[in-house]
Amino acid sequence: MFQDKQIKIVLTISVAIFLILILFFAYNTIQTGKNTSVQNSNEPVLSLTTDSNIFKVDSVLMYASANALNNDQMQKDYWDLNLYQYSDIALNIDNNVSIDGLTQKNTIKEMYIDNISYPKMPDKGTPHLYVKDYNFFGKGVIDEENLINDRIDFKVVSSNDEELSPLSFYADCSNPILLSAINEEIVSNFVLRNTNSAVTFDGNLLLDATILLSNIEYSLSFSIHIINELDEEYICTVTIPIKLSDDNDINSIYDGSYQLVSTDMKETKFYKREN
Repeated sequence: MFQDKQIKIVLTISVAIFLILILFFAYNTIQTGKNTSVQNSNEPVLSLTTDSNIFKVDSVLMYASANALNNDQMQKDYWDLNLYQYSDIALNIDNNVSIDGLTQKNTIKEMYIDNISYPKMPDKGTPHLYVKDYNFFGKGVIDEENLINDRIDFKVVSSNDEELSPLSFYADCSNPILLSAINEEIVSNFVLRNTNSAVTFDGNLLLDATILLSNIEYSLSFSIHIINELDEEYICTVTIPIKLSDDNDINSIYDGSYQLVSTDMKETKFYKREN
């Protein structure tokens, strides 16, 4: 009998503790929901319509390779290289989604890029985003003057007869936005012996330096802002995975370069900002 009473007491205490814990977690959940609602109610909300149907990102072409800077030009017996990987991006915008021909609605007056971020960072190196000169697309050139820090404004030109500069964009969307995502200092001092044989400055350098592609793949995100001739603003957030091989690893940047074209851009839409 005494043991039975002890068992009943232990069970009663256990049930009581269990009920107290349930009430405690339920209370915390309610409080967290309240706090979240308060925080969200105080956050500024950008009013955007979800069905602008004027502009869209039509396709993204990416050309990836690698290059290196020579740290010491005087050495004869070996190369001392600062290795980096670059992905040149050509982003095409379609302004004839629902309008045939040019109107004030689908003609660009102003355009800029901001909100640059890297949702997934590489394990090696430091990525930066540059505007790319079309004369050097597909070439591993680092032009510090074209580095995008926080925001970059494009020079919108109305005539296709005008000569393009790196920051030029035609008002009729007939040329792509050219960018270069460069992962710098993957190996800041990569020593390669000079055997008098040719050194190929492309993706083969990554193989020579035994760099795993999984360690230098990352993702890039930014917002494109378009203002048309009616002073309406359209905004699109683009996220681009910097892939350096196909899913089966048959083709990769180890071959020298790797190209990828994305035409399925369903998740990439322009939204109209409402005043």
